[in-house]
Amino acid sequence: MSITSITVRSDEQMVRQILEAASARGASHADFVEAGLARDYIATLRRLVDVRGIQIRTDFTTGQARWALVADPGPYLRAA
Repeated sequence: MSITSITVRSDEQMVRQILEAASARGASHADFVEAGLARDYIATLRRLVDVRGIQIRTDFTTGQARWALVADPGPYLRAA
């Protein structure tokens, strides 16, 4: 196992934990920064969607982006 694979897995686990803790309200940029993921969380979100098939909702209604796990995925949702 390489350092890269350990780091990727760790980042994915941390991002999932943040999303799960945020529940329906979603996680903000500040939530990821506080967890030490300021540099890598966008790439990790993308990898979770593209590679792992996890469905994530993005909400901009607060004026800032918030990401949340999709609770009830519809048949037509896909990564943007």
